[in-house]
Order: sequence, then C-alpha cells, then structure tokens
Amino acid sequence: MAQPKVTLNQAQDLGHNNQDNKHWITIKGKRFHYIWLRDNCLCPACRHPTSFQKINDISTFSSIPKPLSVVVEEDQVTITWQEEPIHQSVFPITWLMDYAYDQDAGTHNLHQKLELYKKQEILWDRVWIEANPPEKHDINMVHSNTWTEQILTRGFAILHIRYHQDLLDLISHIGPLHRMEGGTEVYSVKSIPTVTDLAHTGYGINPHCDYESFAYAPHLLEFIYCVENEAEGGESILVDGFKVAENFRQNHPQKFDLLVNFPIQFEQVFLENQYHHRRSRSVIELDRKGEISGVYFAHFHACNWDLPFDKLEDYYAAYCAFYNYLKDPAYQYCFRLQPGDCIVTKNFRVFHGRKAFDPSSGAREMKISYTPWDYFIGREKFKLFQDLYLK
Repeated sequence: MAQPKVTLNQAQDLGHNNQDNKHWITIKGKRFHYIWLRDNCLCPACRHPTSFQKINDISTFSSIPKPLSVVVEEDQVTITWQEEPIHQSVFPITWLMDYAYDQDAGTHNLHQKLELYKKQEILWDRVWIEANPPEKHDINMVHSNTWTEQILTRGFAILHIRYHQDLLDLISHIGPLHRMEGGTEVYSVKSIPTVTDLAHTGYGINPHCDYESFAYAPHLLEFIYCVENEAEGGESILVDGFKVAENFRQNHPQKFDLLVNFPIQFEQVFLENQYHHRRSRSVIELDRKGEISGVYFAHFHACNWDLPFDKLEDYYAAYCAFYNYLKDPAYQYCFRLQPGDCIVTKNFRVFHGRKAFDPSSGAREMKISYTPWDYFIGREKFKLFQDLYLK
C-alpha cells in the first residue's frame, strides 16, 4: 500500500507526526480526521456548488478513507485519496480554521461564533434595567439591526409602530406568522365578560411564557402590540428568566437540579376549538455545556404532575421557590405601553405578565403574534456567515 506523502511549506504550522498518518492530520495546531475531511470535500462532485448541500455519501465507503498524498501549501491543503477512481480534495486553510472542531479551536472559529450569541447575552434584573433603560425603536426611523441586537443581548426589545398592519409586514419579513388556534395569526387580548382564558379578564397575570403546553410548538419570537390602553392599571411586566434561573442555581443548587432533571406537565384546554394540549418538559433546560438554554413556566397551566412519589414534595419546594423568584419585584421591569408600542420577546427566555386593571375604567387591547425563533436567529446567522456563500 502506498504511504501518504506530505509536502510541507511550513512544517511548524502543520505539526504532522507519524500517528497523524493513521487517522488524522494536524494543520496549524488543529487536528482533522481523514474521515471528516473526506466527508466534507468541497469539490462540485461532493457538494452542490450553489445550494451548498452534501452530495457525497460517506456511508457507502467500505473502509475509513485514507490519503494517498497530502500537500500542504501556505493557503490550502490538497489531499489525494486512495480510491478508484482517484479523488482529490482541496481545502483552503482559512476554511479549515473556520470549521476546526478540535478543542480550543479559537474565537474566530465558526462553531465558536455560534456560541457568541450565548456569550453576548446580558442577564438583567430591575436594578440593571433601570440603570440601562431600553430604547423605544420607531421602525420607520431606525435600522432593524438596532433592535435585533437587543433581542440577542437582553432577550427583548420595544418598538413603536403606528399601524398594526406594518407590524405584520415586519414579522413577515423575518419569517412566517405562526398560526394559532382556529388558524388565526393574530390573537386579540381584551376584557370579555364570558371568557375561557384569564388573559381576557382584568386579573393580574404573573410572569410566564407562552406555548409551554404544546408538545411540538417551536421556539417563538413573540410580538405584543398595544392597540389601546386607557384602563387604570394593567402595566406590563417583563422578567429575564435566564437571570432568575442563574441566580436560583447559585442560591439553591439542589432545587435547581430538580427543575432541570424532572419534567412536569403543562396543559391547556381550548373549549371553542376543542383542543387539549399537554406537554411534559423541564422548567429549566441546559445546553450541552450546562448553560441555560430555555426556561418554561406558566403556573396557570402547570397541572396534574406525574412525578416520582419520593420526589414530589421536594419538587414542590423547588417549584414554589422558583415561582417566588419570578414574582419578586427585584427581577421585574414594569412599564406602561402606549398605543402603537410593541414588546418583542424571546419567548423561551423573557417572561411577560401584567398588573391587574379595571375593565370599567377604560379600554385595554393587545394583539399578539409570533414567528418561529428559527427564522429570526437564522437571519442573524446568515448575516454573520454570508461571506461564505455570497461571492
């Protein structure tokens, strides 16, 4: 069998050794498995040139791909593979560094750039938000980057949009409007004498997220648009669920673990549309690095839990302690919406609620719409990586 041939322009950059010859190669201190390199070949026969989708099927290979030769130049690596017919892959060094998956790949690595969305988050409470009050963005006066940045950092933004139709047009530019019960794309919240939802009363609504009871609902970007707000009371409340959860982890680590590791059931019934939704999920979800990636809570939908018998009382203690954190004014940002104002929230991070109001004192109406979070964050990622696709 022919031995791999390696040509080095800068040997210190490659860091190649005998063990590298078997399963991987080291480029600029980063290791790359040969199977990964063959799977991600960039040639037009392996990856479609305009859709960037993979054509090559690595599962059809009878053995782990092996190089016949490896030529390392200043700006690219060329690998000739032991195949019939002979196949050649060319990888720009910059591309390899962008997609390096070895540990400590560096902050310029694209995998790390994805994590920057997490690292740039600002966890806030009432003291912080009062010292750094959010700006109200008139969508006719500012570029969208100004308020989308606040969604990424604070988890919410406040817009001013004169006409509701303009808001729907804005949402449609981000992604499709999320269809709700009965096929509607807009949900109107106002006081109604005979109701099937607390939202249509004058009761105060404690901080919560939406759609926690839907088994297959996507993460959502939520828009709460103020049509009119003449009633006494009814101030809006926002709470950073990530800030609350992080403080709860520091102060009550055992209770925090219960909320992470034991799913509970959320359920919601729609009599008019004849739907019964029920989902088992953890109140706090973590990513693979142990960082908080989602918080899901709506006390009025948390019903009839199915928990291990010996964990039930401990779980209630953790649940109630966490709920009291959410209701603590120290974590709440309270303000009054004016007609045309719109709250935009990352629904699985920032909770919303309201103080009680008197329906007889004046009209109060909010219109709620959503678009899947994937469309919002997908647009932001494209801005970050568009140089890879737009030439």
